[in-house]
Amino acid sequence: MHGVAPSKLTPPALPRDLVPRPALREALDGGAGRALTLVCAPAGFGKSLLLADWVKRSPGIPAAWVSLDEDDADPRLLWSSVLAALRACPAVPPSSRLHRLVVSRTTVELDFIDDLLDGLAALPQPLRLILDDAYHLRNGRALDELRLLVRGRGPLVHLVVASRLDPALPLARLRLDDELCELRAEQLRFTVGESAALVERNGVRLDARQCGQLHARTGGWVAGLRFAARAMRRHPDPVQFLAAFSGDERAVADYLVGEVLAGTTDLQREVLRRTSVADPVPAAMAVELCGREDAADVLDSLARDLGLVTTTGPNRTDYRVEELLRSHLLGDLHRYGADHVTSLHRRAARWCDREGRPADALRHAGQTGDAALVTNLLRGRVAELVARGEHAALSAALAALDNDTATASWRAALTACLHLERGDGRATAEAVRHARSLDTVPEPDLAVLLTTTERLAGVDRRAPGPEPAPDDPALRALARAGRGAARVATGAPGPARTELEAALDDARRLDLPFLEVLCLCMLGAAAWAGGDLREAARAAATATAAAREGGWEGTGWAAAANAVAGLTALEQARPDAALDAADAGLRAGPADLDPVVRFALRTVRGGALFDRGEKASGLLELQQARADVSEHRVPVALAAVAALLEYRIALQLGYATAAAGTASRLGGRPAARAERRLVRAWSEAAGGAFHAARVTVAPLLHPAARPAWPGTVVEACLVASHTALHCGDRPAARQALRAALDRGRELDVVRPFTLAPSGVRSLIVDELAGGDDRSHFAARVLAAPHCACRSGTELLTAREHDVLSRLPSLLNLDEIAEDLAVSVNTVKSHVRSIYDKLGAGTRRAAVLAAHEHGLLWLRSRPSPSLGGRRADEVMQARSGSG
Repeated sequence: MHGVAPSKLTPPALPRDLVPRPALREALDGGAGRALTLVCAPAGFGKSLLLADWVKRSPGIPAAWVSLDEDDADPRLLWSSVLAALRACPAVPPSSRLHRLVVSRTTVELDFIDDLLDGLAALPQPLRLILDDAYHLRNGRALDELRLLVRGRGPLVHLVVASRLDPALPLARLRLDDELCELRAEQLRFTVGESAALVERNGVRLDARQCGQLHARTGGWVAGLRFAARAMRRHPDPVQFLAAFSGDERAVADYLVGEVLAGTTDLQREVLRRTSVADPVPAAMAVELCGREDAADVLDSLARDLGLVTTTGPNRTDYRVEELLRSHLLGDLHRYGADHVTSLHRRAARWCDREGRPADALRHAGQTGDAALVTNLLRGRVAELVARGEHAALSAALAALDNDTATASWRAALTACLHLERGDGRATAEAVRHARSLDTVPEPDLAVLLTTTERLAGVDRRAPGPEPAPDDPALRALARAGRGAARVATGAPGPARTELEAALDDARRLDLPFLEVLCLCMLGAAAWAGGDLREAARAAATATAAAREGGWEGTGWAAAANAVAGLTALEQARPDAALDAADAGLRAGPADLDPVVRFALRTVRGGALFDRGEKASGLLELQQARADVSEHRVPVALAAVAALLEYRIALQLGYATAAAGTASRLGGRPAARAERRLVRAWSEAAGGAFHAARVTVAPLLHPAARPAWPGTVVEACLVASHTALHCGDRPAARQALRAALDRGRELDVVRPFTLAPSGVRSLIVDELAGGDDRSHFAARVLAAPHCACRSGTELLTAREHDVLSRLPSLLNLDEIAEDLAVSVNTVKSHVRSIYDKLGAGTRRAAVLAAHEHGLLWLRSRPSPSLGGRRADEVMQARSGSG
């Protein structure tokens, strides 16, 4: 038998900076019992080190290791190496016939292969046979005999083949029969976490952003990461090194030339160089860049024979090269001259434009430094790029137009579009104004784009009139969405939804994902403003999912979708969901989030906190939200809902001054006349003037009433029901409640019912017996959790409420008894009961707890006795001040 060097039979030594990869070791374990485990990836992906680590960490399973080289294409040398590795393996006992096998010096006969397979089948325990660098076995007899080994290796042999290329084995059949376990380049690439671990093991400290940059630069290619980590360890400024790290780095370039590019022809290298300007490069673009009809065939051969190129795309007709190799090739290309590179980018830009790839066309055009080329591409494609959300390409185009006075208006327009993506209305408006100041008579399509951008940003709040439709389909869809946005802003939710639904259909038909997100966000807002909470919730959820899928979850549009979802959940009496939506929007939104969107989110948060029992926190959140938006124009429906929330909570907590201030702010909005009436009715009912409240709220029950937000009618019907009960008109109370239930069911509004007084809620119980839609909604209303502001109102009896209402004064117990015309012992009994129910030990603690439970707001009117004097007058008299 031929002599075999010990180095061929020994796994490579593991480096000190080895990063453990337990998931891949587990995948290798899963190959046991299958015909073949294949580890296949180009050079530098850590195949050998992974297998060596796997062997070392599994001492219980013996392994026979063979490192193949070019000589092993000779079957005699191949099987001599395999036999030597098996004989050195502890799983092969001295009695095994494998120790007696001899490889012929002239040729390997089939009898030898049969004897080898018989010896493997007779082994007393499992073993792993690892053939590393099997790409050296290109063709011929050695591969034919390896196929026999794959088929007949026996159940105890776990055969593992590592190669840069797919070996000429029946892989497709093995895959179909589930007899193939394979690890490819995509699985062998380091994750961001593994990249960070490798850098740290080399004593280099990088933050998360820098680790992400290094990972992106190398594409998770293990060899490139190791080169970078070790170089940074020696570099005086690792961060500076990272910024300049590329395939032109000396050690990397040497490895790429000596290992990765070894064996390529001059033609192959030229094709790789010329196509390195694009990533990925489609087959037809390769032909354009190289000026050769066979360019794609050359790339195919590089993918098939050397593994230097990988195919990608829906039909596997696009080609990709590892990022570090591509940067090396691009650096090599630059050595031919900048004009050569510019010419290739210009070819790529024109090809992409012809093929309907505007983002790629702009990226390549930006590399040429030709402002005229960039502007010409923008004229025909900017609307499509904006609507698709290709804002990286727009940013590149903006950089390419820098300091070119002839394209200043286009630069300003692009800036406005980029601000629009982030949802920054103020910055968008400034950029649009700047664009118009530069060009008093802009190109028609540019003028439409500027107007549309203003409308989508919520800046232009004028109702749109008749306008000619642009010829460009993408610009036409954008303009339609802009008109819908303007109608939302002017309080016309019905026409707005018509425009936006048509724009949404266009966006989906034309594959414009960013426009789809915009339309869904604004549809949700229009549906909420129109009182269609079911549609609002659906649109908001779809918008949130689309924003996440498109990578816009950190923009103002995603925050706006969360605001709609939160407002809807709040009115549906789902405070936990409302709070989650508000917090998600505030957390993910940009620092320059539109003030109105932030106001909506904080309004939701305040209402949800109150409904969950955090009363003071909820009111404070609402007050701060209002203060922060005082200089901005808030849509009337949102302003009305926020004011009603704040007023009712302030009234519930007994903060009369705060409630009055909120009511006065509603007075400044003519469109909120219905809400002003509702507030007045609430105040009158709280003061015991039930007849006056009934008269005040009556106009809101008329079908012609036009509240700022449709849910106001539900609140008005409930006030009418409550006041009718107190006026002894039970039929009218029942009729008003039924109107509230019918309207609430139509709108999907539940929260007002959870705030209704107990008398009204008892009427709701009577509606359960109907068996119709109203009764089903009544059951849902009663099943909803009561808002926290009501939870304490039924703790106390009516007489205990009377006693409690006097505890905040300076009246002593005797004076309270005199005021109520009961004995002092009765008052003492009530006080003890109040303390016990509120968990208080002192009068002051009981008053604080009563405020927290919202028990004192109904008693904020004057005391009926004490000679008609108010409680505060008694307090002044006792203190000697009046």
